Amino acid sequence: MDRNTDTVLDEYLVLVAQAGSKDAFQRLAQRWTPRLLRHASRVLLDPDAAGDAVQDAWLAIARGLRTLDDPARFPGWALAITTRRCVDEIRRRQRQRTLAEAASRAVEVGRPASPVHPDQTLDLAAALDRLPPDQQVLVSLFYGEGLSVEAIADAFHVPPGTIKSRLHAIRQILKTALEGSDHEPC
Repeated sequence: MDRNTDTVLDEYLVLVAQAGSKDAFQRLAQRWTPRLLRHASRVLLDPDAAGDAVQDAWLAIARGLRTLDDPARFPGWALAITTRRCVDEIRRRQRQRTLAEAASRAVEVGRPASPVHPDQTLDLAAALDRLPPDQQVLVSLFYGEGLSVEAIADAFHVPPGTIKSRLHAIRQILKTALEGSDHEPC
């Protein structure tokens, strides 16, 4: 296990915060908020919504910190809580979008949809955007946050092999999408 001073400090802060130290919890929040914000921003693509999701996540972290058995699991645990808050936001947005679309269809019956241009080139960002949210979260945690397969597996309560196979499948999807975009005319 790779244990550096930051990891040890985080574990210490978790232990002291679990014992009731508000100062330790505040330092933990100061250290981890930027990382949680980066993660939430990658998932939600909206800094304001990311800030709200992280704020909600910290409330859940504060309520559940004493139940965390192993302080070394804090990174995956905190990121999983943040991810769940992001998923809640995505679902809320989807409900709003569905309602707005229904209202729009009621007003604009008969208006043709905008055409899709098949000759648009596909870059990595577009390929990532086309992934389902759960796959985007895995990519974000593994490549963006640098979490290990084991930490991600721990956060989502699945075996490490499941995370490995999902990441492999995602890489294949991205490879296929990017290879396909190289062969399309511009």
